Amino acid sequence: MKFKQCYSVYAHDADSRGIMRSGAYTKYMQEAANQQLRYEKPSYYELFDSGLAFILSRIHIKIYKPLRRYDDFESLTWCCPSKGVVFQRCYEIKKDNEVYAQANSAWALIGTADGSIKKVGDYDTGKYSTDEATDTVQSLRFRIPKELPLSLVGKKRVMYSEIDCNMHLNNRFYSDIICDCIDNIENLFVTEISISFVSEAPYGCELEIYRSEPDETGRIYFRTKVGDKTNIEAFVRVMPFDEVTQ
Repeated sequence: MKFKQCYSVYAHDADSRGIMRSGAYTKYMQEAANQQLRYEKPSYYELFDSGLAFILSRIHIKIYKPLRRYDDFESLTWCCPSKGVVFQRCYEIKKDNEVYAQANSAWALIGTADGSIKKVGDYDTGKYSTDEATDTVQSLRFRIPKELPLSLVGKKRVMYSEIDCNMHLNNRFYSDIICDCIDNIENLFVTEISISFVSEAPYGCELEIYRSEPDETGRIYFRTKVGDKTNIEAFVRVMPFDEVTQ
């Protein structure tokens, strides 16, 4: 069983071409998950008040077709069978019963007081809508090739409007931050985003953003750093927008 929420693409989530920005897919996926926990209980914030928090470890998103300004669509999410210390969650974005995007993510459940990592068996997710994981998108951790040069392409201060209840940069902003550092992005279409979260970015800190050149498959690698610590490692795959199936 999958949990579903219905949305419409707001004008401010669309770019100059009228298509939904890649970061908005992350936003609507995350919001559906928050609503699932809110309605099926306990909510994320009830968990947080009890001393527990789900922390995103990695997410892999594939976008197949562009949504456009004011399109009505469904954002679906569900918990997946999990083991060890990894809680798996999947997502779909659908319009007119057609899948426009999919994602698979891995989460850790921690004790907020001491940072202890909880095992899957320590917490009952049976109250939440659960289904099998999608087999078309995997949330596997990847490595940036050691020999690949990454150049500093930007810096970003974490602002008040971007933080969550942990006083850290909200997960949903990372896609926009790295895509803003892709040359000619206004003429490209983002087909894939994979992010591995290494350490958090506190309110007020400055991110340094490092980027590779695109490889032959259109994949661009990123690393962000806070001081001398890696914050995230990511890759984005792009293609010319005029080659996208409309």
